[in-house]
Amino acid sequence: MTKKRSGNRSYRGVLQSDDGVIKRITEVRKHKIVFETEFGLSENFIEQLQKQPEHIVFSERSRIARLGFQITCEQPSIQNVKDGVLTLLQVASPVIPGYPGLDILGEFFDIGLPVGRMVFCDPAALLTAEEVLAAIDRAELKLPASTSISSDGSIVIAPHRVVCELKKGINKEALARILLRDDGREILNRYQIQKPVKTVIIPPEKGVITTCSMYLNEHYVVLQSGYSLGRNLPATVLDPIKTRGIRIYLEIVNQSKQPIVNPLISARVYGKSKKRAKERRKSIPGETLHFSYKDMKLFESSLHKEKSSQCHYLTKPMAIVPAGNTDFQKARIFLNGPDKPCRVSKAECTSARRDFSSNSSCEHIYATSRLDTVKIDKPVTLVLKYFPNMLEHRDIVNLACEGKIHSIYFYEPSCEHGPFLSQQDHNRLQEYDNFGIDIYWVCGLNHHIMVHTMRDRMGYFVIPGRLADFHKSMLFAFYGSTIELSHAGVRRLGELMDALIGFWGKNIGIVTGGGSGVMEEANRQARSRGILSGANFLDITDQSMTTNVDFCQVFQATCRHSRQKWFEVTSFPIFNIGGLGSMEELGITLCNMKLSIMEPVPIILFDTEGGLDFWKGTEHQIKTMVKEGRAPAWIEENIVITDNPQTVVDVYRKRLQLF
Repeated sequence: MTKKRSGNRSYRGVLQSDDGVIKRITEVRKHKIVFETEFGLSENFIEQLQKQPEHIVFSERSRIARLGFQITCEQPSIQNVKDGVLTLLQVASPVIPGYPGLDILGEFFDIGLPVGRMVFCDPAALLTAEEVLAAIDRAELKLPASTSISSDGSIVIAPHRVVCELKKGINKEALARILLRDDGREILNRYQIQKPVKTVIIPPEKGVITTCSMYLNEHYVVLQSGYSLGRNLPATVLDPIKTRGIRIYLEIVNQSKQPIVNPLISARVYGKSKKRAKERRKSIPGETLHFSYKDMKLFESSLHKEKSSQCHYLTKPMAIVPAGNTDFQKARIFLNGPDKPCRVSKAECTSARRDFSSNSSCEHIYATSRLDTVKIDKPVTLVLKYFPNMLEHRDIVNLACEGKIHSIYFYEPSCEHGPFLSQQDHNRLQEYDNFGIDIYWVCGLNHHIMVHTMRDRMGYFVIPGRLADFHKSMLFAFYGSTIELSHAGVRRLGELMDALIGFWGKNIGIVTGGGSGVMEEANRQARSRGILSGANFLDITDQSMTTNVDFCQVFQATCRHSRQKWFEVTSFPIFNIGGLGSMEELGITLCNMKLSIMEPVPIILFDTEGGLDFWKGTEHQIKTMVKEGRAPAWIEENIVITDNPQTVVDVYRKRLQLF
């Protein structure tokens, strides 16, 4: 089977191992567990391990550190590598009071548990003090407001004045989900609460978990051990893309005999390595396509020339092309339908083909089922008229399990709903990603080939040339009305975008609902400024679609509320003047923050047309809810109503506590 891709890790620019996994338990004691861990290494990593082993560090898995556990290991050596696998002896022990110890979590430190990764800290990419300042001035990274920069380029961070604790009553089942499930970090976010304190105090030989704010794009930060005012758990690497937020966790221990008050953490800042960048580009999926949009449209006409399907309701031709072959002359075309013409009426057909049970009067014979009779020596590319239905999906998955499917191209998302996918279709897209199948949409909306990719467990279709930008850019959700803006509103919206770019840099993008009015203008202005423009399109009748976008997702009307989850790939919401839809989206955003599904970041209510009257009713309603105890007080503090772009930037700097 095609090897599954590792999410956005390919875009981070950090040379690192695969996740290290426990392979053997060697010793179990009351306060520690000793085990052997295996790390899969690339050829480039092995080369660095041979040349510069002293610059390779172990970075503990964040969810394990956030549960108060420290994992240490011996220094890696090329002598520990066999067949591309590094094997190291490691020790896990609880070091922070107030968190579950080995009596509760010990059973989870077992064979198969991912514990962290090895990271190469390239000395050639280490930044000097001048380079750190220059990167900050260019808005390429955002460090905590408390940061001090020393003459050798190292930085010192003072954490937020908060101490993180687990909610009372968390049980072993919840801890198991945190450690074992793919979304365990998000689950932990809901159980780990921040307690404000006047001073952060670490008793002798104890530890605390606290936070800082940091946003990294191309750079990565390595927290140093052994600093006199506190030591972070082993060699934590804060890597690009993943390190964006107001809750970047720091696990600090005090190894001295005296208390530490307001600890400080030392760190080094690394830039992107040119050598690593070249290697990374070779591994990025979707950047090299087999077929262009023009080629696919020409081939579509060839599909239509084939004889009509015996199924009178729907013609669903399919072609297979050997993977890597760009010659459509070698494509084999298959048609759906029974061997003899189907004589049922269209009404009967419509009802029957929705029934996939054994009682269905429709034979449900699709072209994908004919692939069982085809000899496939190497994985092939499937070309489909429509996105697969349930039975076609079953056939494709079965073939994928046998390693016979490399990629899929489709022309239309739905035969009934045009360019919109159902909720089941979104689930199938994620399953194709799990099976390592590349999916391409011959998209008639923007006349591009669009490649499907996952970001934060949400799937998007992206123009291949913007794929790396999509994974690297920090995204803003732009909500607003379908009504056209005035000339002053257009100008104010442009000034807002310029302010965002000035503060955050050009590694940003926006996501709208893809409609007219504010959304259309926001997408247009984003593209004119060279930042990413994206949309979550919805199959509704009261607005037109703005299709000149770099990335998008499409939703049938039946999954309108599910569509809102796709906005969770964004870091910050900005609500321009809008109508009932914007009110609903604001309510969902506030509720998501209350439930810890989203970080409690500033919520900008931007009066795009000016005057500050539009959002007054909303402000009054929220204040009333807080006063009556129907909403947390911090919700009111996070609501910012303004028509001044500079105020938006000032709020981000102050509320997020950034340098």
